[in-house]
Amino acid sequence: MTSAAIPIPSAIAEVDAPWLTAVLRDDDTVPATALVATARAEQIAVDTGFSSILYRVHLTGTDVPSSVVVKLPATSQARGAMDMLGGYARELAFYRHVAGRAPISAPHAYLARIDADSNDFVLVLEDLARWDNADQLAGLSLRRTRRCLAELAGLHAWSTDPANTEVLELFPSIDTPMTREILPSAFSAGWQIYRDKTRQPIPVAVAEFAERFPEHAPLALRTLAERTMLVHGDIRADNMFFDGDDLEIIDFQLTARGAGAADIAYLISQGLPTAQRTGRDEELLREYLDLLAARGVHDYPFERAWRDYRFAAAYMIVLPVVILIGWDSLPQRSRDLCVTLADRAVATIDEIHATEVFS
Repeated sequence: MTSAAIPIPSAIAEVDAPWLTAVLRDDDTVPATALVATARAEQIAVDTGFSSILYRVHLTGTDVPSSVVVKLPATSQARGAMDMLGGYARELAFYRHVAGRAPISAPHAYLARIDADSNDFVLVLEDLARWDNADQLAGLSLRRTRRCLAELAGLHAWSTDPANTEVLELFPSIDTPMTREILPSAFSAGWQIYRDKTRQPIPVAVAEFAERFPEHAPLALRTLAERTMLVHGDIRADNMFFDGDDLEIIDFQLTARGAGAADIAYLISQGLPTAQRTGRDEELLREYLDLLAARGVHDYPFERAWRDYRFAAAYMIVLPVVILIGWDSLPQRSRDLCVTLADRAVATIDEIHATEVFS
């Protein structure tokens, strides 16, 4: 899936039948007789994909799937942010070195290529069109949240095996100049927009914390970087596809090394509707730790994981809030999504007294 002989397209127009034929024939799961006769692309995930452009490409031909998903870099300002984060390189590293090895389910990648100089990249992925794509705006059910906990525990536990240390080094720490300085410096502008748009009261302690967010962020990140697990980094419902109890997870552009509780806090604090989450944070974290223990990880006691969870719940509010800076150009669903996620995060931070860990 990484053949250097297959060029990286600069636009979807270059993803034509001959190019896709070469891609599929290069993949071990596709017969060598594969021949794409026609390829018709339609853009998808317009309101949920902030950092890449996604297309579903419908195929006809011989021994080919009926469709594939093609992922290309964003052409908006998000491209610069992803270049700074190394997001495209992270996702390619995941599909090349983690997918199929770690016990976490992700769509099959027919092709994963990146140009190290330009950061141009292409992913050709198995299409999950017949699966149910969860809706982050509606939020996850407890059943689906627990199913995701099991997937995350599998990834986190796998990454603690010394045999996988070399793979982990392909990914940056959760604590980088971008997460520690640049995102927090942009937080204040997004927070003002959030305060103007939310209909939810903001507790005093959370408001005071938000006013000093750039000062608090480094401590949270230093703490979350003390453990070395491979974390998804953007484990929201829009990145999950369900078929009954089966789950496939996508979008590994923020995958990093850090504390597993960072994923768990993000999943629960922003993925669960507040009414579903209230009173369950500790319970769900303990369930995650039990899943880790069942996979042989016994050195993550609840007290430390709970501390990490509270730091992460407080820090991860940065993701939806910073996106709000682009309010005027955001589609309405994206506006609603970011405000809703921030609302959920605020409610979580308040309920679990997350601001106290910064004292």
